[in-house]
Amino acid sequence: MLNTVVKIFQHRNEIRLALIFLALIIIPSGLLGFFSWRALKSEELISRQRLSESYNHFARLAAREFDYELEKVEKKWVAEIKTTFDRDNKKLRLDGLEQLTKQEPQIAACFLLTAPGQVAFPPGMSLQAENAATPLMPSESYVREHEIFKELVNRGEDLEYRAFDLVGALTVYREIAGRVTSPQLRAMAQSYCGRVLQKQGEWRAALVIFEKLLAAYPEMRDLNKTYLRFLCQYQIAVCLESLERDQQAVETLLRLHRDLFERSDAINAVQYSYFQNLIQNLTPRLLASPRLSAASDYQAQFRALAEQNKKRLSQKYFLQLLDRVLTETMIERKHYRSRFRYLSDEADDEPYLLAYHFLPDPRDIYITGLVGLQIDLRQLRQRLFPEILSNLKFSEKVSLAVLNQKGSHVIGAVNPELAPIATQTLAPPFDFWQVAIYLNETPTPFRRWDFRTTVGYWLISLLLLSIFSGAYLFIRRAQREAYLSKMKSTFVSNVSHELRTPLTSIRMMAELTEMQLAENAAANRDRAQQHLRIIRRECDRLGRLIESVLNFAKIERGLQSYRFEYEEPAAVLRLAIEAFRPSAEAQGFELETEIPGDLPELRLDTDAISQVLLNLLSNAVKYSEAVKKIRVRAQRRAQQVVVEVTDCGIGIPAAELPKIFDDFYRVDQRLDTHQQGGMGLGLTLARHIVRAHGGDLTVRSEVGKGSTFSFTLPIPAAESGSAVAKDLAVEIEAS
Repeated sequence: MLNTVVKIFQHRNEIRLALIFLALIIIPSGLLGFFSWRALKSEELISRQRLSESYNHFARLAAREFDYELEKVEKKWVAEIKTTFDRDNKKLRLDGLEQLTKQEPQIAACFLLTAPGQVAFPPGMSLQAENAATPLMPSESYVREHEIFKELVNRGEDLEYRAFDLVGALTVYREIAGRVTSPQLRAMAQSYCGRVLQKQGEWRAALVIFEKLLAAYPEMRDLNKTYLRFLCQYQIAVCLESLERDQQAVETLLRLHRDLFERSDAINAVQYSYFQNLIQNLTPRLLASPRLSAASDYQAQFRALAEQNKKRLSQKYFLQLLDRVLTETMIERKHYRSRFRYLSDEADDEPYLLAYHFLPDPRDIYITGLVGLQIDLRQLRQRLFPEILSNLKFSEKVSLAVLNQKGSHVIGAVNPELAPIATQTLAPPFDFWQVAIYLNETPTPFRRWDFRTTVGYWLISLLLLSIFSGAYLFIRRAQREAYLSKMKSTFVSNVSHELRTPLTSIRMMAELTEMQLAENAAANRDRAQQHLRIIRRECDRLGRLIESVLNFAKIERGLQSYRFEYEEPAAVLRLAIEAFRPSAEAQGFELETEIPGDLPELRLDTDAISQVLLNLLSNAVKYSEAVKKIRVRAQRRAQQVVVEVTDCGIGIPAAELPKIFDDFYRVDQRLDTHQQGGMGLGLTLARHIVRAHGGDLTVRSEVGKGSTFSFTLPIPAAESGSAVAKDLAVEIEAS
């Protein structure tokens, strides 16, 4: 009695001590840390707000200065352009444009387009093919043809990509050639026809189209100003490969690679990289072809071309941008307005600025041409920044830069490492730019604090960290101990129950056999043999239970290992099924198999996979009642082999499906069930084995109708590649 009282008293003291610790240490420390953190954050926020307001105001002042200086520069450009006009017929003089680039250092180049694709300046530069030049059409006809083209292309693409009607799409694309006269639109329509024929497997017809298109329009571009010749050469190589003419395909691909490099100054980096990637994806497949002679020589040529860098953009690229603007404007039938417009972006990681002015028709109503200027951004910086910096007084810790709409650097501070502390968009027409303010060093608010405050802050933080870390570790350990205790109890209970059942049967059958043999050995021989069969079956069952426990223990300790070898999966599956068939048929089950013999070789552990299949078959027998029928099916799906075991048993409720693979879990755990239970480890072990092979084990089930367990085994990469090559060869032979 005295010991009990002492224990109660000690227990109460521990509770009291814990409450004191909680009330006097943890709660005050937490409150102190919280209020200290709030005070410091408030101070930092106020400081940042003041600093941000200051630099925002400075950014607005800088933007005003930039607006003022850019307005003066724009007036100068307008005045210079006006001097190039002939006063009598109001047309631009080409010699005036040439003098403009020499007299004005901020103008790097001048461009004059009299119509879409018609370049009047610089001399000798063209945007159209020499043998397919587009005649200058009336505006109405030009606009109408583009409207017809757009309408038919939209209809064809709906059939091709949404309805998957390739025949209908091909008919629509061919209709374009009869409805338009523009060589550009006709060439694009032909490329669409070739694409559809490739999808249909008509490689010869597609090859003819792309070869004719390349010969007829060698300099033609599509509406995005990308050379059609690049697309044609690549598709010719694809068609030749599909026709097993690998030698010609490699040579075509080499010509495309050289052509792409030679014309790289007229396309941007995105277009260049796109065709480079197409070449790199197709080249290894062609070089590995057994029909190719001198593959090493071709590989050396491809390697030499890959080492060449893209050429810098030339004036032809900017001509394409201006030509696209003029084309879109004329198609939209916009009216003429006398003002300068601008294009600002970056290409090949370099920013650019284009100023352009539309040219009107004789009635000054519609647009017929365009004059453009390429602005030298370095000269512009030298013109703007000295003037602006002299008007703005600021610390050396601050720097200015001009960014585009994407936030990329245009002029000013080069590649700033820090984010801008303030930005301000410029006024139209330069509202695509913004002024950014940068700090040359990171602000350090901690410098405003004294040493004492800093040390106190860190001590509070360490105190809170230690308290919360200790509490977290204590809770995690308590949870783990509780979980382990529960698992041990569950394991001991399950193992004791499951081992007791076969031992009881063995003992009872042995006693009956002994009694019968003692009474009359000859008369009871048949019954004794039956009892011995039961004893043997229960011994086998006991052995399986012990084996499952041992395997589970190895998995839990990470000691389970497998012997992977290349095996024929069909043979492994059939061997396991035939080993199980006598037991199934003895219980009245019909066992159907659907296992093709041409399944690819897999890298697997034969015994482990046999154990998976036997576990699934045992479950099918165990949970089937009225309809005793089991089907095993194996097939290949994509890059894996799928094995399915289907029964017509009692099924699994939907709520139980997520739990059936848990340790020691059984769907039917009633004490009055007539089925022989297990320890709930069969599916756990099966899933672990399948996942160790790189696959997975899943289940589909419906109550009262049965279940289907499926496990997948991946096909090795070498086997998968050979199968893909075999399928491709069959497709080529069929075409």
